[in-house]
Amino acid sequence: MDILAPTAPYTTSSHFLSGTGDSSPGRVRCFEPGEAARERLILSKLGKSGWGRWQYFRQCFSGGWGERRQKPLSPRSQEVFFSTLATLDIPEQATPSLFLTDDGHIELAWRDADGRAVQIEFGAATSELYLESEGFEATVPNRDLPDLLRERLPA
Repeated sequence: MDILAPTAPYTTSSHFLSGTGDSSPGRVRCFEPGEAARERLILSKLGKSGWGRWQYFRQCFSGGWGERRQKPLSPRSQEVFFSTLATLDIPEQATPSLFLTDDGHIELAWRDADGRAVQIEFGAATSELYLESEGFEATVPNRDLPDLLRERLPA
């Protein structure tokens, strides 16, 4: 092979001139009303790590993830999470963690001052609360969750 031999000029494939295909989604996205306030709320209560996890769950998990039986992030779970997070006082020394359950629910967990687990799973209709220090575990309708948290997790 002669490396100095003349080569054919660059040409465009006929496919590019006549074919169309799926485009890739853009990196620019429109924010929903109130989304900036929600992002500030998560940053103030859960820090950069919590914000990053929430973004990860929203953008990277769709139906059939994991072993293909897990569900995507539930919008109702997310709504309950935000309304609760706005009123919840997480101790300053705590390092809260955010999880996505197989059912698509957000779970918030941290350790109390004695190092014992506090966990809240925000479901679509009911939420689960676990307080290791009291040996307390309950599933409550979401409308009752704020009262239960005020009673069990005083500020």
